[in-house]
Amino acid sequence: MFDPSHPVVREDIHAILAERLPWERLAGRHVFVTGASGMLGGYLTLSLAALHRKLDDPPKLSLLARDAARLRARLGSVLDPARCEILEGDLNALPMPRFGVPDVVIHAASPASPRDYATDPVGVIRANAVGTLALLDRFGRDRPIAFLMLGSAVYGSTENEGAVHEESFGAVPTLDPRNCYIESKRLAETLLACWRVQYGLEFGIGRIFHTFGPGLNLADGRIFSDVLKAARDRQPIVLTSDGSALRAFCYLADTVSGLLHILLKGDGASAYNVGNPTNELSIRDFATLASRLIDPPLALTFGEADPQAYLPAKTSRGLPDTRRLQALGWQSRTSVEEALARSYRSLFGRERVHDDPRRVQAGQGASKERL
Repeated sequence: MFDPSHPVVREDIHAILAERLPWERLAGRHVFVTGASGMLGGYLTLSLAALHRKLDDPPKLSLLARDAARLRARLGSVLDPARCEILEGDLNALPMPRFGVPDVVIHAASPASPRDYATDPVGVIRANAVGTLALLDRFGRDRPIAFLMLGSAVYGSTENEGAVHEESFGAVPTLDPRNCYIESKRLAETLLACWRVQYGLEFGIGRIFHTFGPGLNLADGRIFSDVLKAARDRQPIVLTSDGSALRAFCYLADTVSGLLHILLKGDGASAYNVGNPTNELSIRDFATLASRLIDPPLALTFGEADPQAYLPAKTSRGLPDTRRLQALGWQSRTSVEEALARSYRSLFGRERVHDDPRRVQAGQGASKERL
């Protein structure tokens, strides 16, 4: 979990609130957030909590957490207790907020680590599909509400090697346990569409591509988590593949900005890819860049993944077509070099981070970053 008082986090929230969005749509509203302890849910919560700077009547927040004391210890210093409550519970036993039925639900609770696909695929399905149904049953029957659901890509294997647009679903073998995430998120999306027809739900879906930043779970098992953990621990970066797969990496603040564009400017009935196609790198190039960005540089080695604890991705490329989101006025702003530098600084300060990642990438210079 990130420190909300860290300069990097404060700069990110300031940049998010500087977006030209119809923030007034949230004035006086009640927003229910799941997954507020996570990276994405936490940044969304901080952004909403900071709207007192822009609105005379900022939204009231209800935050669902499995461990309320832990979330309160982490975010309580920046939350106004008069307008924010932390509820302890889970998606299978949803408490009623003290502010009543919410106007907006942001569903950011979802196990997205590849480790979960191997060790608890049933739990993945329960959180994604059954959890979404529980939220809709609890809050979405009596009156229309707005619902923003976060998820990773729901796309299967396609013959198209170009950018993936929102209708590029591809093939998904149903008997492959790794597809517990894709199939359960697809079902959750269909539930939202059905709820719109039957109960008047307005919804937006953020299909998030390869996002990292402050607060990332370093035991996540994906390349950006492995890189940041290695940097923190001053250990070699270990790749468990040949590193040739291509991924488009996106910085956390850009992703959260995209999600808020969906919530506040979306059409109420669509899914949107959220990612940065300009930051496409092979996994090996990403790891190499990350290893050179800090002082001393990290070694890069190769190993084998534990097949009992990790199910690797089978797609060779993950490039999002983001034109639908860009049509709402969103744009990604952060290069992969800057995203890594900011993530490093949030972990261990600035003394080990090079000042000009582009020079480092080109093999030049080794001075230190200055804020």
